Amino acid sequence: MKKKVTTKMLMLGSILFLAGCSNGGNGGGSNNESEAQTEDATIKVNQGDYVLQEGESVGENEGYLALDVAIKNNTKDTMQVSSGDLTLYDEDDNKIANADVYTDDENFEMLNNTNLSGGKNVSGYVVFKVDKDKKYELHYTPVLAEDSEDQDEVEIDVDASKYKDASEELETLSEQYVSQVFLAQENTEDSDEEDAAELGNDTNDEHQNFNQIFSDALKKEFYAYSPSAGELQKAVEAFEKANQEKANVEYDIASLSPNQATVYVKPEVIDFNKIDFDSIGDQFVDENEGKYSDYEKAQQDAEKYILQKLPEKFGDEDVSQPEYMDGNGYKLNLTKEEEQWTVDTSDSNDNYDYKELEASFMGGLRE
Repeated sequence: MKKKVTTKMLMLGSILFLAGCSNGGNGGGSNNESEAQTEDATIKVNQGDYVLQEGESVGENEGYLALDVAIKNNTKDTMQVSSGDLTLYDEDDNKIANADVYTDDENFEMLNNTNLSGGKNVSGYVVFKVDKDKKYELHYTPVLAEDSEDQDEVEIDVDASKYKDASEELETLSEQYVSQVFLAQENTEDSDEEDAAELGNDTNDEHQNFNQIFSDALKKEFYAYSPSAGELQKAVEAFEKANQEKANVEYDIASLSPNQATVYVKPEVIDFNKIDFDSIGDQFVDENEGKYSDYEKAQQDAEKYILQKLPEKFGDEDVSQPEYMDGNGYKLNLTKEEEQWTVDTSDSNDNYDYKELEASFMGGLRE
């Protein structure tokens, strides 16, 4: 809010299944376990998750499928392993190129180039852009450092439709969080899916905390009059109710890995800076002309009058996007543990957008 109420009034005057695997994730994606082996190597797809790197986009039925692959060297010789040794083919024998995906998810480790000693294991993710309803074959040809002869190729069937894309689920959880914390809506989510993720935040507690922050920020907008907690709460609840009815909020996945996600939240909400406080002040003057000889008392009563009239104004206001919001919206960061996704509410440089999102649902007011 650029202009305080007081300024206006002055105008009145992973666990892996191959023992010893060193890298895999614990992402909790769909378990579509597949294993194949030759005399030289064993390869296993431990799990798969659809991921998305920030700045990338996919078509309606496309996705970046990250396969958590474990490789065991069945020989006594050293084996050279790299993600490039794993190739994916569609049903028409077209080769699907590996995709590089970079995230901050510590449990999402790509399969690195390494020299794998005899009898040892290594694991990591390899990523391919696929059609979600198609079937593929994952091929791996061991490369033994001590043997120049061609090795037998290991093949595993990969059904892309059996792996879970959490994008839609995360958008729903983000909407649930925003609605309950910032718009005071009750939780009506009741999924029939046994493996549906849950929101780890205590949204009731966070809503109460949000209301307190909102009340404190609103109180700072009054200079001459000191509103009571009850008066502030009444105004805050009226603002939330008006936003419930008027706000438009869009959600879109910005990035996704097995245990971390960022969702763009793009709100259109009521903006305090666009409320016509002048008209409320003019109304006070018209109703009280000639009644005051004490300027300070007039200021106090005028600000109290504005606070009382604010709830009526909220219902008349149009919604708009916050003025300084990025075109994609605000970033809402979530992390996953077991089957719960938790919104990061910390006030940190890495989570700067959260406070901006919070302020937008307070009409632009700030702590």
